[in-house]
Amino acid sequence: MRFLFTTLCLVLLLLSTVASARIVFQSKWDGVLGIYVMEDDGSNVTLLTDTLKPGLPRWSPDGKKIVFKRWTTPLNSQDQNICLMNADGTDVRQLTDPADALRDGYPTFSPDGKFIVFRRYAPIEPPNPVPNNWDWNNGNSICILNLESGKIETISDRVVSFLDWSPDGKKIAFKDGGVFGETGSNIWIMDVNGGRPRELLPKPPAGVNRYNPRWSPDGKQILYENIQTKFEVINGVGHLIPLGYYFSIYDLRTKQTRRLGGIPKNWRISGSDWMDDGKSLVIAAVKIKLNAPPDGKPYHYNIYKYNLSSRKITRLTDHPGPDLGVDWISDHAHAVTPVGKQPMQWGTLKKHLRTYSETFKVLLQYIFYYK
Repeated sequence: MRFLFTTLCLVLLLLSTVASARIVFQSKWDGVLGIYVMEDDGSNVTLLTDTLKPGLPRWSPDGKKIVFKRWTTPLNSQDQNICLMNADGTDVRQLTDPADALRDGYPTFSPDGKFIVFRRYAPIEPPNPVPNNWDWNNGNSICILNLESGKIETISDRVVSFLDWSPDGKKIAFKDGGVFGETGSNIWIMDVNGGRPRELLPKPPAGVNRYNPRWSPDGKQILYENIQTKFEVINGVGHLIPLGYYFSIYDLRTKQTRRLGGIPKNWRISGSDWMDDGKSLVIAAVKIKLNAPPDGKPYHYNIYKYNLSSRKITRLTDHPGPDLGVDWISDHAHAVTPVGKQPMQWGTLKKHLRTYSETFKVLLQYIFYYK
C-alpha cells in the first residue's frame, strides 16, 4: 500500500511539472487577432497577446520565451519592431527601437538562446532626380541582437525574409528576394557572421518561388515551401495566378532534394515547421482554386499535422479565423530530470500513460483494490 501511494505521489508530481509539446501561432481566433499557443494535438488553445497586431512568433530553445514582431502604433502598419515575452504571455517587452528602423521582422533565436537574428528594413530616400542605377532595395539588412547587452550588429545588406538559425549555431538559412519576371526567389544559407552567402539550390525557373526554410532538428535537412505561379492580365489588371503549392526537403549530406507527396497541391501555405522531433510537419494551409485569380475573399487557414512516413494528414484546428506562422517546440525543451540525466519527454509519457485522468483513475483503483 505504501509503495502504491508513493507511486501515485511521484506520478502526480511528474504530471504537475511536465509540459507537453506545443505550437505557437498567429491567429484571429474568435475575432481576436493575436499570438496563441496550443498543445500539439490541437487542444487547449490559449491567447497570449493581442496588442498592436503581433505576428511571426518563434519559441526560444528552452521553451520559456517567445519572440515576435508587432506594430509600433495601432494605426501604422509600416513601423514594426521585435518583442519578447514569456511563454505564458507575460512580461512583454520591446527589443528594437522603431526610431532606428522602419520595419523589423522575421525574428528567430540562436540555438543557445542568447541571440536573435532578424530582417531590418530602413529605406533610404533617393536623390532628386533619381539615378537610373538607383537600387530601391537600399536599406535592407540582416541583423543580430545580443539579448544580454542589447547590442545590434548588421551582418549583411541583403533583401531577405524567413530567417532560420541552424541547430549547430553556425549557419543561417533565408529566402532571397528574387527578380520578378526573371527567376523566382530561392533558399540561401550563410555563415553566422554574414560570410559566404550562397544559394542552397540551383536557381528556380521563372514563376517558381521557394521560401520559408526550416532546419530539421538534427541539422541535416532543410524543409522549404514552393509556389508556382504565372502572370496574366485579365480585364486590364495583372494577376499572379496560382498553379500549385508543394513542399520539398533538401538533404545537406547527399545534396539531394525530395518532393513530399500526399499534400494537396491546392493548399495555399502560410507557415510550416518540423514536429515530433523530425518525424512530422505542422502546416498552416487553406484550400484554394488553382489556375484562377484570387477572388478577394479572406483566406481561412487552419493547422494540420503531416506524418512524413505514412503521409497521414491530421487536422488540428477548425475555425473561421486564419492561423498563420506556426512554430513547434521540441520535447527536448521540457526535460523533467536533472541535467546530465536521461530526460523523460512528453511524447514518451503520452504514449504510455494516455491521459492525466486515465492514469489517475487507474492508480486509484490499484490503491483501493490492495487496501
